Amino acid sequence: MKTYNQGINLFKVPVVGFLLKNRHMLLAYRLLALALFLSAIIYGFLHPGKENIFTPAVFWDIFWPFFIVVTLALLGNMFCMICPLGFMGKHLTRLGLRGRPPAYLRNRYIGLAILVISYWSVLYTFPGTLRNPLVVSVFFLAFTILAILVNLLFDGMAFCKYLCPIGSVTTAFSRVGATWLSTDGKRCEKCRDPLCARACPYKLFPRRFDEENSMANCTLCMECARACDAVRFTLRGWSSSLLRPVRKVNRWEIWVYMVMLGVITFAMRFHHGLSRTSLAPYMPWVRIGSFLEEALSLPESVDPAGLTAMVMALGLVILLAIGGFYIASRILGRGFDEVFGQLGYAMAPLMIVGALSHVVSFFLTDYYPNIVKGFSQALSLHIEVEPLVNRGESWLRVFYAFPLLAGLWSGYIMWLRLGFLRPERGHKGTAFLSSSMIVVVYIGLTIFTLYATTFYPGTHHHGG
Repeated sequence: MKTYNQGINLFKVPVVGFLLKNRHMLLAYRLLALALFLSAIIYGFLHPGKENIFTPAVFWDIFWPFFIVVTLALLGNMFCMICPLGFMGKHLTRLGLRGRPPAYLRNRYIGLAILVISYWSVLYTFPGTLRNPLVVSVFFLAFTILAILVNLLFDGMAFCKYLCPIGSVTTAFSRVGATWLSTDGKRCEKCRDPLCARACPYKLFPRRFDEENSMANCTLCMECARACDAVRFTLRGWSSSLLRPVRKVNRWEIWVYMVMLGVITFAMRFHHGLSRTSLAPYMPWVRIGSFLEEALSLPESVDPAGLTAMVMALGLVILLAIGGFYIASRILGRGFDEVFGQLGYAMAPLMIVGALSHVVSFFLTDYYPNIVKGFSQALSLHIEVEPLVNRGESWLRVFYAFPLLAGLWSGYIMWLRLGFLRPERGHKGTAFLSSSMIVVVYIGLTIFTLYATTFYPGTHHHGG
């Protein structure tokens, strides 16, 4: 068996190993996250008015940007390790009926669709709605109830695998981070009783993670590591799994990259970037939004331009990616599925690494004061703070370096992964040009947005 034990085994690092593997430490993290999660929901029901800063701050200023985006881009799927719903689900499954999920539920695209429809579509169409504390509490309570019911009915952490709107995103983007769970291949060769697999509540086989270059569905619960000390949690090179062939291609992972790139990165560039410049009246989504707003007599609370921007952005990303891979498959003389499966993984850094620009700049301008004021409010501390930086300061544009880095890194991965398809001499360059259309447009859109917001400042256009 080939081994991939390169990197630093974090379980062997003093203090770090204890913090990552010790049962009591992991329980403490999860109880803390659960307490924060539930207290934010309850506080939202007790204080449903706009004066409630705490509830939106917990979910939109802590959980999403830091527990998900930052950890995925740098370390991997650390959020699922402490996820409140996953923590509850692991224990509820043991008490439930433990049935097998029906075939129609065993679909990774369900969670992705729920995320796009219930969150991103609402965010663009009804701006401000998901900052309402009561709406936020109802939103997360609904998912909590759904998680409880599904985990009581079905075995194998069915909610986390198939229905969780974040589960498919974190699993797919965990490839970008620098950590990897695996086993000591030499010690596993003679193993006839895989304790790691028996301990896994998700019914996974950690021994195969390296062979298949896939940790799909792994939430880093560390049950396998406590069951067998041959399990390793290594700090490897950044995006290490993207630099090797993927033996077992998960097409849904590639669709996650495309959909998230469309509804987050491209749509944000369109609607929250270009729509707030003086060029907005020339943008097609603004024109269509203005027409829909007038034709349907929509109220001010509805933003048809936002939804149009999201749909157009998603369509553009899918067209560029699928079209580029199709052309590359014809150039290489390979099947489309093979090309899509190998080259699609190169898109992984685009959204998640590029999103660091938003996280860092908004921490300075919005997240920091919201978090401090929110906890001060919940704990009655009466602390007042100002933003670290005011919005609109020109030097904040330096953080556009993150999406540019993401584009260059994605292009490098694309070039490397083209080699896995063994192209004939002279074909690699032309195939790279076609398959990288999405990367080129991504970089171009980033630069154009930076240019437009710098030289054509304006105001936000709601529908027109």
